[in-house]
Amino acid sequence: MHQFIECIIAGGPEHGAIRRQLWDTRYALPSVQSQQDGQICTVAACRTAGRSGRCFLLLHPLASGREFIDMLALLNEHATSTCATTAN
Repeated sequence: MHQFIECIIAGGPEHGAIRRQLWDTRYALPSVQSQQDGQICTVAACRTAGRSGRCFLLLHPLASGREFIDMLALLNEHATSTCATTAN
């Protein structure tokens, strides 16, 4: 089964970017390759967004602690906002 999810990237050249992508739910967690430097960003946090969707915080390998904390706050705000919508 596939599901649309939203991902916020912490660190690297795409720091702060919010992406919407298709996730194959047969895999436990999504990962995404940075489009600008080719590094693999991994899931650091997840929040429920909307009725049945999820919003993930993806951590770039070069992310600083400050970037992670800032984007974690953004993740919390984004997941609870009325504009955070995802679809199955």
